[in-house]
Amino acid sequence: MGMNLARLEDGEEFTCSNGYWNLILDSAKKEGWKPLGTTKYDEAMKKDTTWNSSDYHSNNGQVVNDEDAYQLSKSLKQYLSKEKENIAHDEHDIIAQFIEWLKIDDEVDDGIDYYPGFEIY
Repeated sequence: MGMNLARLEDGEEFTCSNGYWNLILDSAKKEGWKPLGTTKYDEAMKKDTTWNSSDYHSNNGQVVNDEDAYQLSKSLKQYLSKEKENIAHDEHDIIAQFIEWLKIDDEVDDGIDYYPGFEIY
């Protein structure tokens, strides 16, 4: 079993193993990422008030919002910058791929990339 993610803006997918997903989350936390929590919606698009918002690990259709995605990216960039000499090549590559996937390139050319958030399914 692996992790399947879909960007909210355009549905572009990112997949990785559970082990790499844990690496991504743990690496971001080492650099100060404070998870804002996931949100789960029911079929009528109402928030599921019984959802455990700390769940970033199950594939239940929970949503990571845009601010959380941005902060996750920011922390991961710091991690790669600090640890580039100390981490395995494959770990560096999967984190770098995830960072790149998180954002949608600046189409307005205002220097600001957009982080739409994503669904874990």
